[in-house]
Order: sequence, then structure tokens, then C-alpha cells
Amino acid sequence: MIKRKPLKWIVWSVVLLIVVAIVLWFIPTSYVVIYPGVTGNLAQMVKVQGGKQRNHGNLLMVAVGIAPVNELTYIGSRLDPNVELLKSSYAMGGLNMKQYVQYNVSLMNNSKLAAEVAGERLAGLHAYVKTVPGALVVGVLKNGNAQGKLQPGDLITKIGPYPITNPNQVHGIMQKHFTYGEIVPFTIERHHQTLMVPIRTTHIPQDSAPAIGVLISALQVPVIPRPVTINSEGIGGPSAGMMFALEIYSQITGKNLAKGRIIAGTGEITPSGQVQPIGGVAQKVITVHRSGATVFLCPAANYAKAEAMAKRKGYQMKIYPVTNLTQALHDIEQSAT
Repeated sequence: MIKRKPLKWIVWSVVLLIVVAIVLWFIPTSYVVIYPGVTGNLAQMVKVQGGKQRNHGNLLMVAVGIAPVNELTYIGSRLDPNVELLKSSYAMGGLNMKQYVQYNVSLMNNSKLAAEVAGERLAGLHAYVKTVPGALVVGVLKNGNAQGKLQPGDLITKIGPYPITNPNQVHGIMQKHFTYGEIVPFTIERHHQTLMVPIRTTHIPQDSAPAIGVLISALQVPVIPRPVTINSEGIGGPSAGMMFALEIYSQITGKNLAKGRIIAGTGEITPSGQVQPIGGVAQKVITVHRSGATVFLCPAANYAKAEAMAKRKGYQMKIYPVTNLTQALHDIEQSAT
């Protein structure tokens, strides 16, 4: 006769597992997970004034997702071959998730500007980038004294009596002329108004000079002959730049690059048309496959990792390593033959 385990023992085992899972859920880790995200139809996202829309085929941009990991999801992520675990300090540069999202919105905005210039230059138009003197605030750190005083979009034009013409000057000026704990007046431009904001300096990890806790970059303004509107649909980061530029080129020239196919791509773009490496390319390969695309353009520096994922998954897609927009156009044409 087979003895059955008491129902009570089974119930308590299940309860114990649930309790352990709940406890693990509320224990944070120092990791984030990169997972397959979404694609965006560029014909719907990009509008060039007077541009021509194609009738057949799609060009797609590709995005990944990023999320903090607790002890429970860490276990699941280690077992999932479709995701990548990274130290949050490496993936997000010491920012918390809110700051990281904020920073990626800024990167997306810069990507749009670079794509507008690169796409119109590729189409033969006289487009260029004008750099505005100053240091643009693109993020405010939670552990800095600029919190609540400066905000993304502020343009720092002077630190104390010292004019700022580009963001590379800031570190040297802070290190040479100011001390920790000193109240320093920052002159900024905000919504076409000039403001003077006093902020006490402090020590920020990974910064050897007195600091206030802001992320800065150059403020660049595109000068383009054909106005462009890009709706990034809440997606952040710079990696859609190459595909934005190709869509702008397609609408200006009227050339149907897709030719009835679904073509996806990723890569940060410079105004001169150079394609820069991006993160999460392995997860983007999965996203591309799910979209039905058969051609995937990616930065040359990311090619080996993308090809390895496609081969491991057995995907039937052609992956092209690209270094610039001209090469990307050539590869798209070659893929149609």
C-alpha cells in the first residue's frame, strides 16, 4: 500500500514557497536586466515637410527594455538565455532608474537632431549643426546639491565670474577656482530667461573636482532646409538615430528603401553620418526576429554579438555591419538582390 503525503504537509510547503518568493521580491540587487523590447514603424514616427511616404514595406527602429532586478527576478534572469544581466553601476553610470530614464530622453533628443542633419545631408541638402555656447544640463543627480535648483534643459553660461563656452571647461573651472562646501553662483538660461542660482559644492563619487551633481553636454541646434518631426513614442536612448536618418533620406528623395520588405536597424548616428555602437544588441536580434524583419543593420562594433545570437537561435535573417549611412544604403540595396 502506497502512503500518501498528508494534504496539510503539501499546503504548508506551498505556503512556505510563496512566503520565500514574496521576501525575495522585496530584496533589491545591484543588477539590472536588459530584455527584448519593441520596434517602431518609422513611416509613422518620422514626418518630413513635403516628404514622400512609401507604399510597400517598412523600416523599423529597435529598442530594448531595462529594469531593476530583485532577488527573485535575478534567479529567473540567470536562467533566461534571452536577457542580459548587468551591474547597474555599469549599465546606468551610477544613476537611479528615474535619472537614467531622464538621461535617456536627453540622448534620444540629441539622436533626433543628429539624424535630421545626417539624413538631409545624405539626401544632398545643406544641413549642419550649430553649437550654442554653454553647458546643457541633461540630468540632475539625486545625491547632489543641484537637486531642486537646476533642471534638464537649463543652459549654464557662467560659473561664478567664469564664462562657459563648452561643457569641457566645467570640470577644470570647478577644480581650479572652487572648494568643497563653497556656495557658487551659476548663471543659467531657462525658457529664454537669465537666472543666477547659488549652489553649494559637494563631493560626487567618480568626480575629482568640487561638484553640484549634474550631467552636462553641449547644446547643439540643427540647421536643416526641410523641417522634420520625429515622435519617439516614449522611447529613450540614442540607438534609433541611424534608422531615423534613413527614413528622412527616404522621404526627401522618394526612394523606397524597403521595397516590400521589413528592414530593421539600430545604431547611434553622428551629424556627419557615422554609425556608433549601442547596447543590448543581442536582445535586439530577438526583437527583430519577432517583428518579422529579414534584414538587420547594426553597428560594425556590435556585429559579432548580433550574429552569435542569431546563429544560436537559428534565425533566418541577414545581418549587416555598418559604419556609416552610405554603407547602410549600399547594404540595403544589396539585400534586395
